[in-house]
Amino acid sequence: MSESNPNMDFVAPDATDLAPHFSAYEIQGLIASGGMGAVYCAVQKSLDRTVAIKILPIEFGKDDVFRAGFEAEAKAMARLNHPNLIGVYDFGEVNGMLYIVMEFVPGKSLYHSANGIAIDPSEVARLVSCICHGLAHAHENGIIHRDIKPSNILLDLNAQPKIGDFGLARPVELKIDDTTEIFGTPHYTAPEVVADPYSVDFRADIFSVGVLLHELLTGKLPATDSRSASVISHCDPRFDAIVSRATQPDPANRYASATELASDLLQLGLALEEKAPKAVRSVMPRAADPLLRKSSVKHKKKSNVYSIIQILVALSLVMVVLYYFLTKRPEAPTPKVSTSVKVPVEAPVEAPVKAPVEAPVEAPVEAPVEAPVEAPVEAPVEVEVTELPKLQQPLADSSPFDTQVVEPSPVEEPPPLDLQEPQPAPVEPKSDIPAFLRLARDKMWVLAKPVMKKYSEDLMGNVVGAKRDLERALRKENYLRDLAEKLVQPEFENWQRDGNRIPAFPSAYLAQFPKIREEFFKKQEDFDTAYQQDLSKISGDYIRGIEMQIERLKVTNDEGSVILLKKEVERTRKSLKYFENLMFQFDPKATE
Repeated sequence: MSESNPNMDFVAPDATDLAPHFSAYEIQGLIASGGMGAVYCAVQKSLDRTVAIKILPIEFGKDDVFRAGFEAEAKAMARLNHPNLIGVYDFGEVNGMLYIVMEFVPGKSLYHSANGIAIDPSEVARLVSCICHGLAHAHENGIIHRDIKPSNILLDLNAQPKIGDFGLARPVELKIDDTTEIFGTPHYTAPEVVADPYSVDFRADIFSVGVLLHELLTGKLPATDSRSASVISHCDPRFDAIVSRATQPDPANRYASATELASDLLQLGLALEEKAPKAVRSVMPRAADPLLRKSSVKHKKKSNVYSIIQILVALSLVMVVLYYFLTKRPEAPTPKVSTSVKVPVEAPVEAPVKAPVEAPVEAPVEAPVEAPVEAPVEAPVEVEVTELPKLQQPLADSSPFDTQVVEPSPVEEPPPLDLQEPQPAPVEPKSDIPAFLRLARDKMWVLAKPVMKKYSEDLMGNVVGAKRDLERALRKENYLRDLAEKLVQPEFENWQRDGNRIPAFPSAYLAQFPKIREEFFKKQEDFDTAYQQDLSKISGDYIRGIEMQIERLKVTNDEGSVILLKKEVERTRKSLKYFENLMFQFDPKATE
């Protein structure tokens, strides 16, 4: 992954030098520095929240054109609110330096997490679809990023991508009235940005996303290896079609919107997960070490007691296990009376184990006729029933992004080929069902977006409130503020990793404060109930819309399309989690 760094002479100011200019904030330390500025971690004193402050090089503030663009972009970004966009809180100028106050994301950039690495395709589909949703929200509000690249995308503790630097890193020496003005980073920039910068629209961002998609799949930029992603990394060939469409030289041939690109990626990601439900995603950002305040307190209460309790619990478990194995008597083998035809059904577990040993001795005596016929057929069937997972496979003749599935075949031994009845050929749909479903889901997304946003904000506010009350409880026990924060921080980070959720079974630490745990766990349950009810209503609208389309298609005798739509209705009605995935609920662990 190549990154540009145009201002190599910039030196990040020391945090202590900035402190007098930011009296409303407590600057804790430098996070990162580059040619376009430096980012610091700080605490906003009035709200007691952690933020990131970006300082731009002083020469940027001397350019009136850049200042005007900077102010316009900052105000526009402050109006956006999306889980995949870094929030903007404030901006201004101190000591001749422009600055912007942003949401603090405790993680690494995509550049630092996946530089030169080919990522698991299912994880790539999830990451890039989330990025597309964030861009779609920005595009709907008239904002074009212009510089999508790995270093401008951060991964939080839940591996959710967040896009930053919306148009704020504009080169100061290139004026907006120059015909040669160019934004972006080489290899990620769309051709029209160089050839005709005044014709640039949101489709330039789609081109950059296509480059990013290829890079995450292969670990290489298309400019350095022109082969398709499936050839380089042996990923699903359907990714090639998506990359090719997103990176078309002519903007008119690219995806019409970031939402459409996200929809195709989501469908392909779901298909890949169904084929390999146990696949482990390869990119998970490591939690950033929290920047804790310095404290002069060196003691920690009850730490020895916890250690002793843990040792005693471990010893008790060992004793119980030893007692179990020393006292357990081996089970006596069940005497075999006869090998009647009911054996494979009434003893499905023992039949596959005992048959290879006992059958050669007893079969000639007790069951010379029936056992040789039935046992070889029935016993293997019982084994396959307990071993085969119920996977759903995509239709062979459907679109690469079709959401329809074929139900698993009945668990029976197929008859010999000469006895099988001929199967009717599948009925081909006459209508473009994937296009219809894509449009229907986009409409439902408009309804689901505020519901999902409120739910996410409710969960986040709930864990922040629990963290605050735990810190207060510790301070009442004579812990100093800094030490209380340090003790609660690991617990808070665990909640964040679990999707901003209070655990159903409290940790040993949280169990010391049962009232706090019960209060916020009850709030969480209320949020879950309200969210599921609201999402179920939207899911019902989705089903009713599909059923109306089914009735229309029946009139035209489009049996193939009706079959596909009925399967979609069945899946949606069966699983709210499936519909939640369709509405782009950003939970990588969501399964049916």
